[in-house]
Amino acid sequence: MECPTMTRRAGRPRRSEIDILEYQAKIGKHALEIYRVEGFGAVSMRRLAKEVGCSPMTIYAHFEGKTDILRYLWADVLSDMSDEIQKRLKFSAAPIERLQLAAQTFVAYWTDHPDQYRLVFMSNDVNRADVSTFISDEKTLAHFSMFSDLIREVLPNEPDVQVRTDTLISGMIGIALCMNTIPDYPWVDVTLMTERLLTSVIA
Repeated sequence: MECPTMTRRAGRPRRSEIDILEYQAKIGKHALEIYRVEGFGAVSMRRLAKEVGCSPMTIYAHFEGKTDILRYLWADVLSDMSDEIQKRLKFSAAPIERLQLAAQTFVAYWTDHPDQYRLVFMSNDVNRADVSTFISDEKTLAHFSMFSDLIREVLPNEPDVQVRTDTLISGMIGIALCMNTIPDYPWVDVTLMTERLLTSVIA
């Protein structure tokens, strides 16, 4: 007779945090693909379960609902954008060059990834409270506040860094918006527009 203390516990072994994060990434990848082809309205827990190959309850075990998935995608895209900027900054030490590189990379990221731009800045059917909660999160703000740090490096004695930062960010987002939503207009080179915007901000 088997000793009770040697009896194996029933059920699946507890998943590691890495496994959970990898599965969330897998769900997020499928959600983004559905969004790109059909829009976020086509994303549902049942649809995702079918695409991923699991039950809807498995999706709910990783995300509270559709809005939670959207927030996950927002965070993932912003992290990807920030990582791209940080990679470029490794090769520059001069403050003005670092700010220029960051601004050009920021705009280029959103113009090169129009689907991600629409997902982050133009999502429909999103509750304002959900957007506010996401935007006010420290991790989200860090993706934009890095421009404050870069401007301070260029203008260490400047008292209105926040005004300059907000002007730069809104201008860069505006340039990307025009490129993505009115592509048929004969815009001048996006690099030149970004450069002119930056020059006016730090003048």
